[in-house]
Amino acid sequence: MKYAVISDVHGNAPALGLVLADAAKRGAQGYLLAGDYCLSAPWGREVVRMLRSLPGAHIISGNDDQHLSIPPGDDGQYEVSRWGASKLSDEDKAWLSALPPTLDIACEGTTIHMAHSSQTFLGKALYERFRTSVLPGFYPDGLVSHEVIQADFRRLWEQVSFRDTVHALQPGVYVFGHNHIQTWADFDGRILVNPGSCGLPLDCGAFGAAYSLLTIDNGCVTVEERRIPYDVEALIAQVRASKQYAAARVWSELIFSEWRTCREKVFQFLAHCERYATAIGDTRRPIARDTWTAAYAQWEKHARAWHPELFV
Repeated sequence: MKYAVISDVHGNAPALGLVLADAAKRGAQGYLLAGDYCLSAPWGREVVRMLRSLPGAHIISGNDDQHLSIPPGDDGQYEVSRWGASKLSDEDKAWLSALPPTLDIACEGTTIHMAHSSQTFLGKALYERFRTSVLPGFYPDGLVSHEVIQADFRRLWEQVSFRDTVHALQPGVYVFGHNHIQTWADFDGRILVNPGSCGLPLDCGAFGAAYSLLTIDNGCVTVEERRIPYDVEALIAQVRASKQYAAARVWSELIFSEWRTCREKVFQFLAHCERYATAIGDTRRPIARDTWTAAYAQWEKHARAWHPELFV
């Protein structure tokens, strides 16, 4: 059985289309979808329709899929969530809200465990190094090859605490997303598979639509990682021309910057917003639109000096 393993589409229907076409060419027979489908790029409705039409698909929810019920408001912080939710039908929202948070799938004598975050299986065992808010600090000098990321991921086995945490799992395959870092490894029969982000790669590598192929054949498990290159500036131009850009310009510009560098900016920007609001005595939460916009103007001016590792 060959599965296409896909996660973190984040509304990027063009990327999902590339992944599904590539997976079909490579003989995918089923699909494992690990959450976060709709928010950040403006094509959440199209993404949902594509996913709902997939044959043999096992689909779980992600944390962002729960942000589609943000109550009405005029703050800036959740403007993209409200706009994205407004483009989904009630049927789409009901389908997303009904997705399970985890799944276990039996396949040819192997159990595949699915959750959006590795923390479901491993607690914080990956948290110190393999999360996108800290990854640029480990690779501050520019584009990182996937071989380097993989070697560092597999080197975690040398840490007793990580090894003990993994050994506490039953042998099998563990599929997760959430941190947008494409990696996999077989740790003594516990096979961890993160396909990376289909729509928003943040692993300091080359831009492209990431996913993995998981094959199980008579108990033998193999993983092939795929990343489909495409034109980031053309993608950005499409979003600029969309109604999302007018409704959520700050968020859209942050995503553009992340696409261009494959390095997370949102975590650091949210921290900057909080500091900025506190400094001007603004206690409104979520962050109000005027404060959100002013904080972004300051961020645009100074972020490269404050966080050079995010812009290489």
